[in-house]
Parts: sequence; C-alpha cells; structure tokens
Amino acid sequence: MGSVAHVEEETKELAKDVHRLACLGVRLMSISDGGVTVQNGAESSLVVRVKEKQDNDSILLELKGAVHQQRVEVFS
Repeated sequence: MGSVAHVEEETKELAKDVHRLACLGVRLMSISDGGVTVQNGAESSLVVRVKEKQDNDSILLELKGAVHQQRVEVFS
C-alpha cells in the first residue's frame, strides 16, 4: 500500500479502504447527483468463458425468450 502521510488524519482510514478496493479491481465512479457508483472491474476467466458460451446454449436461449415474452411464472 502507498503512503498516506500526505492525507489528513481524519481521512486516512478512508484512503486505505479506497486503496484496498482498487487492489481488488473495484472501481468507484462519481455520478451527476454527487453520489458514487461501485463497479467490479475484475472478471474471472470462468465468467468470461460462460459469457462467451451463453448464446450457444439452446435451453438458456429458450428460457430467455420465455422471459421476454412473459411466459415464465414467478417462483413462489
């Protein structure tokens, strides 16, 4: 972790937390109303492979179509 010597004492813990999040691949983005959005910037290789193959799965495509046509009953 980098030095926090230049950071005011009250915000040192916040600076450390932001640095830890950055090391995990998490991105903090400012939004127009003054808030902050958190986005996970890292994806595992498994997630990448699943995303590549999901449009080739006939059962998944059928389920997606049913959802878009609102033919799927909500779980109860």
